[in-house]
Amino acid sequence: MTLNDIKTLIARKQYLISSKVEDLIEEGYFSEADLEHCIFTATRVYKRERDELKQAVDGMKYVIIGRDTHGHLFYTAGKVVRSYTGHFYFFITAHHAE
Repeated sequence: MTLNDIKTLIARKQYLISSKVEDLIEEGYFSEADLEHCIFTATRVYKRERDELKQAVDGMKYVIIGRDTHGHLFYTAGKVVRSYTGHFYFFITAHHAE
């Protein structure tokens, strides 16, 4: 998977959010728009790791660092998963980067 592939999934709203990320959004730490903006502003995949749960279509997890909607550095980790309707990007975790 390339960063452009992931950006395409995000642009098409083909993503899912883990309960951990959902809880952080509900608690007001950041918004769903921050997740999207992070991916759109990223210039590269920061790190690739094997998906130990073997759920990713390509066997990899991606760490992507971009900017939130306020311009601050923002960290996300996720993977591309398959569902009965196609591929989705799954946000495993997210937070403001230091």
